[in-house]
Amino acid sequence: MENLNVMLVSGSSRDNDRFQRMLFRAGIRNIRHCGHIREAEQQLLREPVDLLVCDIQMPDGGGAELIAKVYAGVRRGELADTPMLLWQSAAGKLLQESHVRLAREAGFNYVWVTHPSMDDGECALFLRQVELAREAMAEAARVNGVPGRLGTRPFSEQEVIEALCSKGNISIDLQPQVRLRDGAVVGAEALARCMHPTRGNIRPSVFLPVVSKLGLDLLLFFHVLSGVIATQQALNEQGVRLPISINASAATLASPNLVREITMRWDKTKLARSLLVIELTENIEPEIGLDLMVALNQLRANGFDIACDDYGIGISSLKMLSAMPFSSLKLDQLFVASMLESSRHYEIVRSSILLGKELNLQVIAEGVESARHVKALREMGCETGQGFGLYRPMAPSRYIELARRAPVEWDARSPDS
Repeated sequence: MENLNVMLVSGSSRDNDRFQRMLFRAGIRNIRHCGHIREAEQQLLREPVDLLVCDIQMPDGGGAELIAKVYAGVRRGELADTPMLLWQSAAGKLLQESHVRLAREAGFNYVWVTHPSMDDGECALFLRQVELAREAMAEAARVNGVPGRLGTRPFSEQEVIEALCSKGNISIDLQPQVRLRDGAVVGAEALARCMHPTRGNIRPSVFLPVVSKLGLDLLLFFHVLSGVIATQQALNEQGVRLPISINASAATLASPNLVREITMRWDKTKLARSLLVIELTENIEPEIGLDLMVALNQLRANGFDIACDDYGIGISSLKMLSAMPFSSLKLDQLFVASMLESSRHYEIVRSSILLGKELNLQVIAEGVESARHVKALREMGCETGQGFGLYRPMAPSRYIELARRAPVEWDARSPDS
């Protein structure tokens, strides 16, 4: 932890000095202090930082103002990514939870909240969480091209186009889905990956918008489908038959003759159609609603399963559940990952699981990050989970080896073992 770069943003010099002394006793030396939002913004643009510690109730606009400035800097390309964030505040729980949600919405993947009276023991536990988060980011940087800290030059749109147009630069990873009762792998989600010829992996949040802008969504879908077919054929040779899901937008699924093409390609494998799951994202445009309903009903009638992906973040969720023939429901990671810190998110997850069970849907929780998440989801009756606390996305060859293993009680092992 000695090389951890920390920025403290607080209007209270007393609380600041106290927390800085705790960090110093923990062996952290790279600590900067900013007393104003504008000063913090300027320093972030000049030098990278790993952990941002910010007071919610700053005198010049509040900590929320700084989050907005970091978000804007990332969108402009001045910052490559967001740092880890610790909110410090004596404010009420509702305001704290609201700020956690705000930060997550702005792209902060690791967000914590604490009272200014944190002691050395609590600080040590928090720094252990920071250490685990850094390890996860380092792995993500290795596998997915996600930068681990600020200051890395973002990919330009032209570089992304070059990668998309170069042969062999599109591949898939598979993120296992786990039965929470016993740790058994029960399926996976296929995730598209894009590799730049010289700069390495491009994260999905960068290349997927370019894919949509260029109108290549359908081409990418079939590329991922080809990868899934190859993986399922290899699994079948090992005697393993587990479903793999593919993400598809409403526009992609409403494409003419798409169901016929999927069915034709899949049937050439001689594999059961139930081994392919189509995950519908929630960006549904009203003008393609009927075409989408036709496609989803055809897929179910032909024996393919369909899932409602990212449930809970779109305004049409309940309408979709009542109108579409879904076989499974995927709870959005925004709610699952933060449900232990947010009572509202906890209730949203709990009630969504109950709703899914009443509708006879398989419920899959995304964003499972820890043993505490698994325990809470088990208590709620959720049977299946997916997330970094279980397994990170992996190459198909590694997934095939994992799928052949006997179940390992998940909470008796470290993630991704």
